[in-house]
Amino acid sequence: MLTGILLISWLCSLPVISGDIWMDTTPIKQRVKAGETTVLGCTVENLEGGKVMWFGPGNDLLFNGDSAVTPDRRFSLTHPYPSSWNLVIKHVKIGDGGEYRCEILYPTTYTKRITLDVQVSPRIFPSKSSGDQQVKEGSNLTITCVATGFPLPVIMWHLVKGDVKTQLGTGSLLTISNVSRYDTGIYRCTAFNGVTPSATRDIKVDVEYAPTITVNTQELSQERGKRAVLECSVEGFPQGTYYWIKDGRVLERNWNYEPQNIQQNSTSLVMNLLIKQAESPSGFGVYYCVAENELGNATGNVTLHEITTTTTTTTIAPTTTSTPAPTTTSTSTESTVQSTKPFISSTQSTSSQRPDISTMHSKNPTTPKLSTVTPQVTSSYNKPVVTSGPGYEINSGDQANSSAQVTSPCRAIFILVVTILFLF
Repeated sequence: MLTGILLISWLCSLPVISGDIWMDTTPIKQRVKAGETTVLGCTVENLEGGKVMWFGPGNDLLFNGDSAVTPDRRFSLTHPYPSSWNLVIKHVKIGDGGEYRCEILYPTTYTKRITLDVQVSPRIFPSKSSGDQQVKEGSNLTITCVATGFPLPVIMWHLVKGDVKTQLGTGSLLTISNVSRYDTGIYRCTAFNGVTPSATRDIKVDVEYAPTITVNTQELSQERGKRAVLECSVEGFPQGTYYWIKDGRVLERNWNYEPQNIQQNSTSLVMNLLIKQAESPSGFGVYYCVAENELGNATGNVTLHEITTTTTTTTIAPTTTSTPAPTTTSTSTESTVQSTKPFISSTQSTSSQRPDISTMHSKNPTTPKLSTVTPQVTSSYNKPVVTSGPGYEINSGDQANSSAQVTSPCRAIFILVVTILFLF
């Protein structure tokens, strides 16, 4: 029962025109992106002798039945099904937007209304937007970005410095009061409305200001005749004139001085002064780096000190060691030999084959007696002992306990030879 009631209610809600002819008259809204193709649908059942007509924006008749009235070849009619009377629009333009009507004129007029919204991605008008700006520090700045599209795009501003992107605000106008040097950068306006792609425009803003100088190392030291490099860092815009001063005169490039300016970016520069040989006294002292532009000037200073080297000479008197002459002591019974050599200590060893001087003299010599006959004495070794001088007599006693007598000249020669051998 309940099911039957619901079915009857649904059938009554269908748009029936008369008899067996039926048309879907539900109004709809349809969106399409400009440049694409869209299809506007119209379904009619049991048309019989009726006629379907399509009207465009401005009530322009496009199709009368299957006959095309519009000369625009972008418009066409398709029948994918016997009940389908679809209007196809290729390469949709912005002007194609508006209300389209599919109508049946038999026996009563029934209409299907379709509103077409043509979406257009944002586009920024360069002629109506600001270009690159150059303003003085402390002034006010206003920049403009005008965009079109459908739906109407929203404009957002960012300040771009290298990889850092800072959001500033929204709207077609951006105003900066009391501009400072830190406001220098790229101002990017982005227009978006949900239709890709979005549009962007970059506006470069340069802030003019007088230069400033930073000296990281204000004092340097170097030896005479050596090279040195002085450095100053400059910030300012626009670029200007840069030079070095020493003792009241501007230093030009020559054999000894080589000024070098190294540009870092549009506002930063490094001033270097290469001194190839620092000579005294003019090469040492205070050097001034100067930067100038149309808004002002700045000065920094670097002091170059001389490294003085003190040399101390110490004279050491040579040490001389003299070796005393050997002392020789001779007696009738023994001989003593002494020798000294520098820094050398030696111990003399007694050889069994070197004669002992002390045994060459008798302990109790016998007083000689005069004799006219030269005696011949036979020793215990059965060898004859011959005296060498007249008037001497040798006792033929026990010769095992007595030593041969050596004449005085032979003794002196023997002592000299032993002394020489001992020294070397």
